[in-house]
Amino acid sequence: MRWPLLTQFPHLASLAPVALCDLPTPVEPLPGQSPLSWVKRDDISAHPYGGNKLRKLEWVLGEIRQRSIKNVVTLGATGTNAGLATALLCQQEQLNCDIFTFPQPDSPVVQHNRQRMQQAGAQLHDRNSLLRAALGWYLHPGRLRRDHYFLYAGCSNPVATLGYANAMLELKQQINDSFCPAPADIVVAAGSGATVAGLLVGNQLSGLNARIHAVQVAQDHLGPFSVCNARLVIRMARQCWQQLGLPWEQFDTGFLQWHDDYLGTGYGHSTAASTQAVNAAARSGLRLENTYTGKAFAAFLDLEKTAAQPCLFWNTFNSHP
Repeated sequence: MRWPLLTQFPHLASLAPVALCDLPTPVEPLPGQSPLSWVKRDDISAHPYGGNKLRKLEWVLGEIRQRSIKNVVTLGATGTNAGLATALLCQQEQLNCDIFTFPQPDSPVVQHNRQRMQQAGAQLHDRNSLLRAALGWYLHPGRLRRDHYFLYAGCSNPVATLGYANAMLELKQQINDSFCPAPADIVVAAGSGATVAGLLVGNQLSGLNARIHAVQVAQDHLGPFSVCNARLVIRMARQCWQQLGLPWEQFDTGFLQWHDDYLGTGYGHSTAASTQAVNAAARSGLRLENTYTGKAFAAFLDLEKTAAQPCLFWNTFNSHP
């Protein structure tokens, strides 16, 4: 089924997720890598724009439609992939879209994303720091209006996290259908946290009990606020788990393996390892980038060197033109 999570937890049907993705996404062996290496192709999750954001937006859009929203306000870097996905969705739904942005290193991907967001009708509110962008988002006057929907960076919120709990159940079905072996390790980029949190929840629901390797791609904190760290992910997993009506005492946080040694100098800054990983992925037929997936794939390449059991790279970057 498209949403196996709804079969397991029928009360979630009231959230009315909307089909935006081409599911299930393929799971394939990685050409040119170890025979134990596999990839989950969320890079082709949807048309015209794939990646991990669309799985989240399936659940977000259900909430938006139920609340008769007219304006969506979100937050991201200057070339935000989440902002682009949100802008395209708002264009489709005839909603106004405001995106508060903070600086990141320039690149062709950044320039293309900005152009495409503006073509989709999004209003970009550029700020000169993450703090100023976050304040613009938090203090927006639309907070006082019911027709405004505030979506955190990365298309992440408690409802969105369900998208990746569902994705893990999808993977379990593919394993049951012999499309791939059960991985002992799953590697994924960790940004705003909802993807990793959802995978952790689905990992336990499915009984896969794989080690979830979350590769940090952004700073740990902004002043007193958590931005990208294991504690934030666990908190999001707890919110997701409780949405399912399950007692937190049954949740095992030990499956999360946090990696903060691939970040380099900061968000959006390439490293020697990420550049090498992007090139290695290209030889295997995958299109990655240096902000998220290049760093995650660098961790995956290190892991597979000593892997004695199947390992899976979850590709979260859009690969469509």
